[in-house]
Amino acid sequence: MSSAGNLATGEYTAAALEMARANKDFVVGFIAMGRVEERYPAPLPHPLTKATDRGELVLEHSLSPDLEDWLVLTPGVGLDVRGDGLGQQYRTPHEVVFESGCDVIIVGRGIYGEGGDTEGMKRQAQRYREEGWKAYLARTKQQ
Repeated sequence: MSSAGNLATGEYTAAALEMARANKDFVVGFIAMGRVEERYPAPLPHPLTKATDRGELVLEHSLSPDLEDWLVLTPGVGLDVRGDGLGQQYRTPHEVVFESGCDVIIVGRGIYGEGGDTEGMKRQAQRYREEGWKAYLARTKQQ
């Protein structure tokens, strides 16, 4: 997903989102590079009529687009490099969480890529945790 030229764009993404919307009892989110529901908003819901206790008809909506809040997990997060020779593109936790509105960062090589010892990997993981948390607090205006 975070490689240059990946195919998870356009119609593919829109179709995946529609499948998720049709299966909200099963799907909770996406592995994506940003908020997919903002790029592909839900169609306006079909209004339903409902009778009140007094027999009056009121309009209700079967789905409110405002209620969509998918969990978004994002790969391709890096602090020390921006890419590699294989087309991998890295974004910082701030870019992913604060700017793109993602919820969870997925880090691979940034933690284990140097082939270091366990303690070195723990230190790297802590760096990502701290940077991700700072970005989340900034996004939610808690910082």
